Amino acid sequence: AVVSTQSTGEEALTFAQRELAPHGEEHPEILPELERCMALFAFPHPESSPFGDLMKPSHKHLVAGELNAAILESQNEQTTTKLHSIMRILLWAQDQLTQNKVSFPKMDDISSGVISNTL
Repeated sequence: AVVSTQSTGEEALTFAQRELAPHGEEHPEILPELERCMALFAFPHPESSPFGDLMKPSHKHLVAGELNAAILESQNEQTTTKLHSIMRILLWAQDQLTQNKVSFPKMDDISSGVISNTL
């Protein structure tokens, strides 16, 4: 079935209003980040919007890591492994070098360790 982007966006906004807005009211410290995320719906190409950094793989990995840590913490488990911390640093550093247009050997596929030169 074909789903239009508009209907998907409307469903996401409805979900946010129903499920996420109450959390923003209860925890005002998360409201700015929640607003940034929801602002992505206002742009036809969110990756090139002022909030495009939220669409980058490095941010997705950061969010996934924070979610995993919260789940582990709720189960009284160790929240991060050393490898995970190193991978987060690697992704962040590569993102910073790319943003500053620095040529460096970039690890394109972390799972296989494939490295290529950039720029």
